[in-house]
Amino acid sequence: MAQRRNNLTNDTPKFFVGLDIGTTKIATVVGYMAMDGKIEVIGHGKSDSNGVQHGLVYNLSKTINGIKASVELASHQSGQPISDVFVGIAGRHIKNTEFRHRILRRNGTEELIHKDEIDEMIKTIKETPNQTGETVIDVIPQKFYIDGNYDREIIDPVGELGIKLEGVFQIITGNEHEINKVLRCVEDAELNPADLILEPLASGLVSLTQEEKQAGVVLVDIGGGTTDIAIYLEGNPVYTQVIPIGGHVITSDIASVCQIPEEIAEKLKINHGTCLVEKSNKNNFITIPKLGQTDPVQISEEYLAQIIYARIIRDILNPVKVIIENSGYESKIMSVVITGGGAYLKHLKELAQFTFRKPTRIGSPEFGFLSVPAELRHPMYSTGLGLLKFGVTNNFDYTDDVEETPKKTRVTKKTDSSKNENSMKKVKLFFKNMLDGFIEKTE
Repeated sequence: MAQRRNNLTNDTPKFFVGLDIGTTKIATVVGYMAMDGKIEVIGHGKSDSNGVQHGLVYNLSKTINGIKASVELASHQSGQPISDVFVGIAGRHIKNTEFRHRILRRNGTEELIHKDEIDEMIKTIKETPNQTGETVIDVIPQKFYIDGNYDREIIDPVGELGIKLEGVFQIITGNEHEINKVLRCVEDAELNPADLILEPLASGLVSLTQEEKQAGVVLVDIGGGTTDIAIYLEGNPVYTQVIPIGGHVITSDIASVCQIPEEIAEKLKINHGTCLVEKSNKNNFITIPKLGQTDPVQISEEYLAQIIYARIIRDILNPVKVIIENSGYESKIMSVVITGGGAYLKHLKELAQFTFRKPTRIGSPEFGFLSVPAELRHPMYSTGLGLLKFGVTNNFDYTDDVEETPKKTRVTKKTDSSKNENSMKKVKLFFKNMLDGFIEKTE
């Protein structure tokens, strides 16, 4: 049996890089596969993200500069030159729709359902015409029914008998123009986007246990500009959705109501804020020093909590609850895990647990790593570390051969003339791997 190649048996280990281009930050994480099959993080960098809003790139120059700054810090800390990066993709342009497809099987009473039939159903759906400007990224099988028995939902029908096979699929689409802007920023920062990965699924790689995925879990990734939802059942992701609002809207509200800069509002939110008004100290008043010609501002903890509660419940938690209810999986979901930069709001766990009526925990990025620097053990780095784990898991050479083996997700640097026509192929590579069960390779 082939042994893992690792840093102890090779003079030059293979390094991988995750690049998270978020609304409030751009994070780069560098690591490699260690002896025991876990990932060693050796460098990271973080810069402000000034060109992205709600997950969409608006100012390319600012985004490129942010990428360069983050990558330079990670390269300096790790001592490694950085070229290939695994990039996260999200944003309000990512959409999903439900689609039903039926086939009649010949010899259905004798021949077992096989995987090729499922693949053929997916291929047919992919070839269905879609809206102009929207590209089908991939199709995720959700559930199946055999011979019209709608009382029995099946996640994996392979190996069963039946004449009529009906599948319910989730079609994920993205705006090709928006995807190409992300790719251009990465390439203009003199990097090669080796692959693009849907961000909530990247976060799930490091924030969820295999037991949670198997039992049924919702991952809620609260970023600065978007909140990404991914539902897992029987070990696999079956549903995703994006809310174009994140934790930054709370900061903006505090700044607007209190008439203070957003930088100070962010500190107020983190240091003195809470999601539960009853947990605040109504007798405690926070004084904000005089700024320029303005007088000092005083705000009570209770009032601050009211601002935070109103936004988090109305614009994030309640919409997530509706998505869960409309997904068709609510009764099968056993727990909720919250991650992302917005996950560390005080008492968010308690408020979410009350809202969803399900056991809830805050998910820090910790699964699959030999060691993670203390400063990265915050939910805001779940996506960056998940992108790194994806890169290592799907591109690490598990043979003892001296010669490198081809990596199926490897994408070489494209010339300017081929960027647009090849960009969507990079996205589709991820979903193909996902459906092949890559997520659990190192669990």
